[in-house]
Amino acid sequence: MVRISFHDPIWRKIRIALHEMHPMLRAILAVTLLVPPGFAEEVKPVPPFRTWGNEAIRVLHKDLWMPKEKLYAEKAVVATGKQDHPSFMWGVGVQLSALAAAAELEPDRFLKPMKSYADEIQAYWNDHNGIEGFDVQPGPRASDRYYDDNAWLVLALAEVHELTRDKKYLERAEATFRFVMSGEDEKLDGGLYWQENDRRSKNTCTNAPAIVSALRLHQLTGKKSHLETARRLHAWVCKNLQNDEGLFWDNIKLDGSIDRRTFSYNSALMIRANCLFHEITGDDSHLKEARRIALASEKRWIRGNGAIADSGRFGHLLLESFVELYRRDKDPHWKDLVSRCLVHLHDHIRDENGRYPNHWERRRPGALKDVTLLDQASPARIYWLAAREFGAD
Repeated sequence: MVRISFHDPIWRKIRIALHEMHPMLRAILAVTLLVPPGFAEEVKPVPPFRTWGNEAIRVLHKDLWMPKEKLYAEKAVVATGKQDHPSFMWGVGVQLSALAAAAELEPDRFLKPMKSYADEIQAYWNDHNGIEGFDVQPGPRASDRYYDDNAWLVLALAEVHELTRDKKYLERAEATFRFVMSGEDEKLDGGLYWQENDRRSKNTCTNAPAIVSALRLHQLTGKKSHLETARRLHAWVCKNLQNDEGLFWDNIKLDGSIDRRTFSYNSALMIRANCLFHEITGDDSHLKEARRIALASEKRWIRGNGAIADSGRFGHLLLESFVELYRRDKDPHWKDLVSRCLVHLHDHIRDENGRYPNHWERRRPGALKDVTLLDQASPARIYWLAAREFGAD
């Protein structure tokens, strides 16, 4: 009998065909189909994701925590311990989400630090021209705010609210979302800009997490306006920035020209958006589209050895989208794919001291000389999510 691996192209085609079947037919096949032994995958132990998540947070806290400011630094030189200014807001959002993921599994250790950090980052809150939102650096200072930075904070604060049940975090998430939506206007028939002070392009990296933010707020508040916003932005992004494969381009400029670069996190957030649309509406077309984008993303960015051909600050969000898809379709492919990528990340990309470089496809020999919060918080976040979803050690 010919043995076929789940990773062979023929099985990939079979898996896609099964996804297209009606759920009832799929269930009947699952019960009645006699699967040859060659299709059965060996049961593998779950990697120690929780241990790896703990390690990542411990190392980044040692390197980057600023006790006087009660914030994390943007960068630190490993040899001297010299720290840069407080982290830019993008890193703040990822670190808060990493602490939230850790707090869900180990509340005794991480719930208090998560809440404290969520409160301290109010130092970044800036009221400019009557509109409040998170700035790129703590104030007081001239406003330099990014709509995508704030969208990440909506998602992180929503998780903090769910873990604490404290309404102030939900109120902050909604206030932050109001700033995000202040980046929408009628030019190009809608869509959100990237930066408040430089409105030259409307980017997927703002619109996609804004869609997910709107859907999460709809789930938490029941407000139909959030669902309507998500639908409007989703239609705009798919019309203007999605290619034929299902992946998403970077941005469209006001003259109509399109930057056709693709980064994994843009498509990742649209996978998550479709998963949430499916969860909220029950419309199977959204789950079908999430799978289509996920398969195209896997082909584009995931190497056979589990390496991710992109920056980790993007790649961790791609893996998170695969986790979200697995939660809904229970296809073991996504679990195996994420696990393989994270084992490769831990064993071959991480340096000997437990620190992570920017890029996740290959690592230069030797220990890292400096580290940034964003690059260390990204693996921490996805390790903890994998521990939650696939089993914790």
